[in-house]
Amino acid sequence: MNRSDVSRHDRLAFTLIELLVVIAIIAILAAILFPVFAQAREKARQTACLSNLKQMGLSVMQYAQDYDEILPSTGWQGPCTNPNDITKTNDLYFSGVYSFPIAIQPYAKSYAILACPSDDARGGFNKTGSNCYEQQLIQGNVPGAYAGMRNVANAMRDTLPLSYAGNYFLVKSYLRKPVGSPKVPMTVPPIEVEGTALEMATFSDLDSPANIFYLADVGSSTANFAGWYIAPGYGNNGADVRWRKGKRHADGRNWIFCDGHAKWSKDPDFKNPNGTNKSQDALMEEYRKRGIYTYYYTETNN
Repeated sequence: MNRSDVSRHDRLAFTLIELLVVIAIIAILAAILFPVFAQAREKARQTACLSNLKQMGLSVMQYAQDYDEILPSTGWQGPCTNPNDITKTNDLYFSGVYSFPIAIQPYAKSYAILACPSDDARGGFNKTGSNCYEQQLIQGNVPGAYAGMRNVANAMRDTLPLSYAGNYFLVKSYLRKPVGSPKVPMTVPPIEVEGTALEMATFSDLDSPANIFYLADVGSSTANFAGWYIAPGYGNNGADVRWRKGKRHADGRNWIFCDGHAKWSKDPDFKNPNGTNKSQDALMEEYRKRGIYTYYYTETNN
């Protein structure tokens, strides 16, 4: 190798400092771009989730048209009540009333829409030991359901992954309007004044279907349980994390309302200025101010 070849080789080689500069630039670009990519990916998942809810909203409306304007069940009481004695509500019983994930299937024709792409747990139909949950899966002909699955960890969740929960105040046992009487304020705890635990609200019961929420994003507990029923802020001032974990789309969640439309809305802050968690009632009031109502009679109850 002559001197000119050596000189040419020296000119083509990178120094250690130059290599470190290049690596540093790549690291800086990665730090800038990776969050952007992550945000774009989450935005796509949020859009897919909202699409799921729009399909479910349409299915809910079709169900109501076929069943005298009665909404699919969003309460634990309806499915999990003794059909021979409606005063007995327990996970041992199945009334024959299906909760909304199964009730809408003749219209939705898809179990995939029940799972949010941003929710890994999907524990809405995962309650160990519950005969009520298991019988809905079996009698509802959900693919993969089998007798005894309630005693197998996560078997029901894996059979029917569910990321959304319904407004349990739409069950008629929470209705506060005696037949023939004016609208009356909410009672706490709720008292049954019309209807039974098996009955759901009808459109004629609702003051403002476009503002009363029907379903929303929820998360799962550490035991991978969520339930198909919820109220805004449920358990926020305690150990329950299901409502808080539903805040998974850009500091908010997706919702379906009782007229079938779906939208995203930003969640309020879950904590008080002093750092304590807000109560369920306080959060319900904050959602109400954002146009998201919980109870039947919006001007008196929420």
